[in-house]
Amino acid sequence: MASAVPAAVKLLTGLAGVHLLASAAFVTQRQSVFARLGTEAAAVLAANGVSDGAARWTDAEGHGSRLARLSGTADAATRARIAAQLAARPGIAGVVWQDRR
Repeated sequence: MASAVPAAVKLLTGLAGVHLLASAAFVTQRQSVFARLGTEAAAVLAANGVSDGAARWTDAEGHGSRLARLSGTADAATRARIAAQLAARPGIAGVVWQDRR
């Protein structure tokens, strides 16, 4: 017996459900994820002697991102070492150094 609901409708309904669940999970978990990543970044900055360092986890539009946007007073070698240490940690997509705004 053939289904009364077209396959395209089933597919779109499933995709919408997955999107809704993923969005809800992100909204409920993002603060704890970014807090953990921030704690790790602060520890790495401090361990490398960058006392005025900071990490931001939002892009220019204010959207959350796993890209660490670092600032602080450090020479090029220290910045490269910190970037490598952070990029190797799970959950951090990458590292860029930016001047403070």
